[in-house]
Amino acid sequence: MRRHFALRISSLIICTLFVFSFCSCNIADQIRSNLQERISVQSEINIQEMTRLLISSINDKRNTADAYSGIPEFQKDDISYSYFYEYVNILRTISTQGSKGKVRSFRIMRDEECMALLGQDLFNRYGTIKGAELLYSSEAEYPVYVFYRMEADGSVSLSRDWIISIINIYNYGHHYFSLLEESNADGVEALLSPGLLSDVYTNEVVYARAQQLCDLYRLRVMSSSSEYEITSLLPDKMTVKIPETLVPDGTSFEDHTVTISILGNGSYLIDDNISIAPDMNLIYLVQGDERLVRAGYSYSYAQIVGLLGEPSSSATYSEDTSMMILYPGLLLRLDGAYDESGSFIGTLSSIRLIGNSAYSIGYNIFVGMSMTQILMLYPFADADDCSINFSGSLRSYSVTFDFDDNNIVESVKVST
Repeated sequence: MRRHFALRISSLIICTLFVFSFCSCNIADQIRSNLQERISVQSEINIQEMTRLLISSINDKRNTADAYSGIPEFQKDDISYSYFYEYVNILRTISTQGSKGKVRSFRIMRDEECMALLGQDLFNRYGTIKGAELLYSSEAEYPVYVFYRMEADGSVSLSRDWIISIINIYNYGHHYFSLLEESNADGVEALLSPGLLSDVYTNEVVYARAQQLCDLYRLRVMSSSSEYEITSLLPDKMTVKIPETLVPDGTSFEDHTVTISILGNGSYLIDDNISIAPDMNLIYLVQGDERLVRAGYSYSYAQIVGLLGEPSSSATYSEDTSMMILYPGLLLRLDGAYDESGSFIGTLSSIRLIGNSAYSIGYNIFVGMSMTQILMLYPFADADDCSINFSGSLRSYSVTFDFDDNNIVESVKVST
């Protein structure tokens, strides 16, 4: 009897557990169904509301999850939470540069403003773009913007391609500056190489540039990478201002801007050209190991003849204010006038090597050398139409080159 009663109780318990389990499954399924239904019918938000959600997470990262959830799925363009989180972190980093303070408001940009700022190329790539400028408690020297894709029905959504491109170019720049801070020339060379595709830029040239950049950042950039200011951030270009960069002689600071832009093949071009310390050897005309004359110094015609011998020809022009003196492979210009004795005296304003010249500028610049050889010696000579510009104590100098079709120097001139 007792055994029969125990069996009935056990059966009842099993039935009860089965029914409870079945009901629990139904309840869980119903919750999921209701949640999915709520998500699927989530109302569209406008550009103002989407910007407010972004600002809430920019001002406080603890709001990032709520901001992400507050954007309807169909307005997220399949952006994962991790991408959204990283994108907002980047906007927060830019927003905390300088003394902007908290984001307090925003303004929706006019279509013509977006076009003027972004250019037609980005509109061709991403479609119609709508933007908002973030406004801070303190006036921002460099405006910060957020952009959205405008759909055919007039609604706006985040753009997955846009956000991923922003993340990629930001991370590329962050990696580049980290390598410079570590003086990792091999790593810097690897990042510079994709943007230097010409045959002129051999591995040796790119490494020389990387090594010089590492030296310059170590010796003249006084700011840490965390103090660099991103002045503009778009999917195809990022501009960074280095706030404290010493001039070559260390007497003052100069503005220095680095631009990272994306190329058509998907690689990045890094435009990072810091002014180079002056090489005063380049103001001398040299033959063998002997310095002959110096650009910027005053000479009489008789002194020039005494140093270089009789010229092939000479001529004065411009109301006797300049004299051109020609030697085989060499052209000198004196700016001055005749004195009372009838001798021409002037400042040697330019030295130009032409043709098959036996002379050099300094000890290592000569006609017949290749552009690659020049860049091995002066890695940033290509920054300004392949010229070397520097200042001495009294004047500025420029060394310029003419090349043939094979990038071989046909003439070289140093001038004041």
